[in-house]
Amino acid sequence: MLNASVLPNDIALCGSESRDRMLEVLVSEFQTAFDGIEYEIDTQTRIVNAQAFHVGGSRFVRLYGGFAFHPLVNEDALVFTLLHETGHHRARGRRFAGDPTLACDCLADKWAVSVGARALRRCTGRIISLLNALDSLDAMIATINVGAVILTRRSHRQACWAQF
Repeated sequence: MLNASVLPNDIALCGSESRDRMLEVLVSEFQTAFDGIEYEIDTQTRIVNAQAFHVGGSRFVRLYGGFAFHPLVNEDALVFTLLHETGHHRARGRRFAGDPTLACDCLADKWAVSVGARALRRCTGRIISLLNALDSLDAMIATINVGAVILTRRSHRQACWAQF
């Protein structure tokens, strides 16, 4: 899980034309596959995060620039993250206490690797390598120092508060 962190200044963002094009294609594919959700890239920040949220009656998924343009974040990691954030809107079951319109992280993950990945493949032909995505996310997370704590992927299964 990422918490909103600012990418350290010693890490240069990947501002290439190929990264811009990849992000444009991903946004287009996701808007095709998941009608009713607006996808956007915040190119103006170095925040390393992604977010699902509502404004009025509209649903949004936003990738922040520090994540979208991080040099260690590959295409599979971007796809997994977009699926996870979409899962907050689409998954059924337990909701966040602070925002009952959004599914919890555990259910968003479960939806992402099952229903979401199948729907994306069916609509766009895109196939995700989950192992490749997680390796990329692990590498990226290792570059972020939050206070004195380095974030890493948990090596053990932690019980989900939603009990799924």
